Amino acid sequence: MKHNTHIYLAVKAIELIRQSVDNMTDNKNNYLKGSAKAKERREALKCQRTLQYYRDLIEEASWAPDDVLRDNDPYHIFKLFTDAEFPDHNLINKPKFEKGGITYYKYAGGLPHRIDHMAQEIIDMSKLRDRNDQFELKQIMYKYMLISHYMVDAHVPMHCDLRDDPPQKRRDNEPSRRKGLNKPKGKYMKSSAHNSLETLWDQAVNPVAIEEEIIQRTWVKEKIKETKLSGSIRFGLKDCEKDQIIKTSIIPKNGLMEFMIDVCITSKKRGQILFPLEDPKQRNATVLPEVTRDIFADCIGNLISVWRYIWAGCQK
Repeated sequence: MKHNTHIYLAVKAIELIRQSVDNMTDNKNNYLKGSAKAKERREALKCQRTLQYYRDLIEEASWAPDDVLRDNDPYHIFKLFTDAEFPDHNLINKPKFEKGGITYYKYAGGLPHRIDHMAQEIIDMSKLRDRNDQFELKQIMYKYMLISHYMVDAHVPMHCDLRDDPPQKRRDNEPSRRKGLNKPKGKYMKSSAHNSLETLWDQAVNPVAIEEEIIQRTWVKEKIKETKLSGSIRFGLKDCEKDQIIKTSIIPKNGLMEFMIDVCITSKKRGQILFPLEDPKQRNATVLPEVTRDIFADCIGNLISVWRYIWAGCQK
């Protein structure tokens, strides 16, 4: 995702934390109720208020992985492929995950590992601060904002789809999301597919984010007229009510890695919808509004879920 989209999604997640408890499920996929729901609501409000207090960190922190850390490869990707896409791949020793009767092979990337590691790092920072004030709360909340970047990237289909960009020469043979000649032979997306889709999303976000005062218009090229996709990325409190599109869940202790792998597999499956197996060079425009809404809703809900996982882990 592009810069303004990262900011927009992080701010939306903060805005909807408290309401999201209405559509939160436990590890048995049951909706919260009674005292458990009341307790969750209290903690959600505390987390929301703390994040709101440090909201000014979002513009820098949500973009720092691209602009400062520059750890795009391998930590912004989790490249998956299936036998249907590359039937002659012969990469049987690659890590594999079974979901819905389909085997997903991991070709490259460590995005779930990055999020799992960073979440534990934030928890450890918080506990250390409780003992000797080694860290300021501002530093910890900066990390909350920082992890939002990786969460958003996990929902971008191209970040989880090996077909993103055809094989190209590069200086070495290490796999990359864009280059490398070691990719299996098969059908790939256009080299422009990644940037083209993220640009469409950013153009849809800009007028909504400016209207809602999430970002300021600082450039004449930042359009204030809504695009055809702008309606797909608008979210409010009602979208977090029970059975609505923004869903949150209680991630079990030590269950974040499995949660994130599932998120990446879902992104991969959406990549196959947007860029069909038979011709991935042609984006499926008819499903784009619906898939876009699903992606953005999951992005917000799953980010809240990960923040909740960290917040709970920080409690005594």
